[in-house]
Amino acid sequence: MFLICGEALFDLFGDEGVQDGARFDARIGGSPFNVAMGLARLGENAGFFGGISNDTLGAKLVEKFRKEGVSERYILRTDYLTTLSLVQKDEHGHPAYTFYGESAADRMVTLDDLPDFDNPPLFLHLGSYTALVEPVAGTLKALIRRERAHTLVSFDPNIRPTVEPDLELWRRNTEELAPLADVIKVSDEDLALIAPDEEFSAIARRWVAGGTALVIVTRGGQGALAFSGSFETGCPGVQVKVEDTVGAGDTFQAALLAGLKRLGATDRKSLAELDEQRVNRLLEFAVQAAAITCSRRGADLPRIAELQKEWSKLI
Repeated sequence: MFLICGEALFDLFGDEGVQDGARFDARIGGSPFNVAMGLARLGENAGFFGGISNDTLGAKLVEKFRKEGVSERYILRTDYLTTLSLVQKDEHGHPAYTFYGESAADRMVTLDDLPDFDNPPLFLHLGSYTALVEPVAGTLKALIRRERAHTLVSFDPNIRPTVEPDLELWRRNTEELAPLADVIKVSDEDLALIAPDEEFSAIARRWVAGGTALVIVTRGGQGALAFSGSFETGCPGVQVKVEDTVGAGDTFQAALLAGLKRLGATDRKSLAELDEQRVNRLLEFAVQAAAITCSRRGADLPRIAELQKEWSKLI
């Protein structure tokens, strides 16, 4: 199982044509929520560990997981409210987020809520603001440290300054988590926020030197780069008419994890043995998946049937 840890929320897309009021299109979201859903849509066994409210919106989140086939076993239901994220897009479809989630369900996860596993997950994945804000961040870090001896760890920093504006906190937190991760996927935009004076390639190489087997830097329409201990490679972007980029990074993340399993990289030895050709095919698969999401409104991640050509190459 892929166990995805973190937040589940609602994105509110505003209608700018309304005068003297506001109208919103509410869509299910949250980076870890999207990754779990994306894995399920790619035919993988995915579960979610995180706090989800007992309120009406929380019920819809759980209903969506159920519909998509994501395991509910490790979901923590509480009476805290559901986080809301106000999404505003620029002229290129790039989103900016304003979060309303202080003491919300996805943040109020404590050490007492840590799950026990009959069988350890294949991957534990975490990222975004639940990897930073307390008490949930400390809980997730404790889970990683407890399980990483027999589970691969994936991390996406997914910086959210509107949750925590202190970028130095984001930087320190990212550097704390990087040595615990076997796979890091990070956008060039996130690296520019937390390390504006450092080349992203230098950051990726430092993380690899620190023990991360594979670092992927996504570059939006320019594609993605991969860094490992034995090679560096890249894949160009895919031209697509962009509706918006909401969920594109999460789509890439889900495709990356599913693709690693498809390639047989299911432990640290096999992950370290990936060669450049196979990683190139992995990048192509993930880039194509993200492009499909960019062509649709909101985090509407692709299903495996939409990616059969790229999926068939991952052998």
